[in-house]
Amino acid sequence: MSRNHSPVLAMCAFVGLTLAMTAPAAAQSRLIIGGTAYSESGELTGEQQISVQENDESFSYENADFLSTRILYLRPFKESFRIGGGIDFIGNYRASVLDDEGQPQDPIEVYEFGPLLEVLAHAEWGINITEKIGVGLGAQLGLSGLFPRGDLREEILELQDQDVSTFMLPRLGWSVAPQVSARYQIDDRLALRADAGVQWQTIWIFNTEQTVNDVAFRKDWTASTVRTRVGLALEIQL
Repeated sequence: MSRNHSPVLAMCAFVGLTLAMTAPAAAQSRLIIGGTAYSESGELTGEQQISVQENDESFSYENADFLSTRILYLRPFKESFRIGGGIDFIGNYRASVLDDEGQPQDPIEVYEFGPLLEVLAHAEWGINITEKIGVGLGAQLGLSGLFPRGDLREEILELQDQDVSTFMLPRLGWSVAPQVSARYQIDDRLALRADAGVQWQTIWIFNTEQTVNDVAFRKDWTASTVRTRVGLALEIQL
């Protein structure tokens, strides 16, 4: 389990407070359902130590897939401002491993982490340019949950076979993402919405130090990702 509990607890509190504020409200609340295409680059910083022997397990990666699904609920907060929350689901998160020169491995090596789900707190400011066209600036703060599958699951099972105390639980992290948006009003209740932004994400995968069969053992893995996203969604006024 991670020793960095404070950031996670703070994230949980912030997201919970924001979602609590999005209880059913007056008219003009908005439900946004859509998808995003993304491109990313990242670095898994990893080290394993057994007794006095240290092994660097770090690698760089880029996205192996490019689509995710997003649902948001926003309500009026103040004039031109909206707040809310939602979820973003990448699905089975996989990464294409890069070589020392920053190019995909030959043959291509894909590391499967598992399903990646984010609970989001969202705030935005918007203004209408014309009767049908509006633009906005926003920001998202997310609590990330990575559910081990594939290669990551195999890594955990291998550690368990070596009597290392680690569990098949979601790996937690956080993200922040500024974004810009544009919307086109189709009718009184429906609008087409486009978003673009950059997301910074950190997930703590392993952070354990223990004694295994009288031998000192330590393993630290942290995945840090920069993700560029472009989304298209249908916006429904409730």
